[in-house]
Amino acid sequence: MALKKILVAYDGSECGKKALAQAGDIAGLDQSIEVDVVNVVAVPLLSDDQMTSFASILNMMEKDAWELLDAAVAILDENGAGDNTVQELLVKGTDPAREIAKLVDKEDYDLIIVGSRGLSGWKEFMGSVSHKLLGEVAVPVLVVK
Repeated sequence: MALKKILVAYDGSECGKKALAQAGDIAGLDQSIEVDVVNVVAVPLLSDDQMTSFASILNMMEKDAWELLDAAVAILDENGAGDNTVQELLVKGTDPAREIAKLVDKEDYDLIIVGSRGLSGWKEFMGSVSHKLLGEVAVPVLVVK
């Protein structure tokens, strides 16, 4: 299977950085591979009044997310994807895994790369977002630890 388009979910974690490095290694093999980097800003379910009060916090969260995405592009460049087409995507929603899955449904990705976070029990092996993605998308998912 020839890869044309990769989606990397990035949250700023160490495993997320490793996922970016892996994506850079893969994309660096072929300059025609496009890489999309997504960060999901988790927005809680709020009433309209609560959302008005939350607006300034949401703006700060979005600013931080764009900074993370800019840093992600630099990590990809350092790991071999400097000549590839890279797109930064910011998505807002209540469930990061579900928002990423919706994005995958809309686009034609050949591979999804995500980091796994160290939690307890089963989730220590597979982070909750990566675990959910494995069950929700029909595209191959590479989980990097």
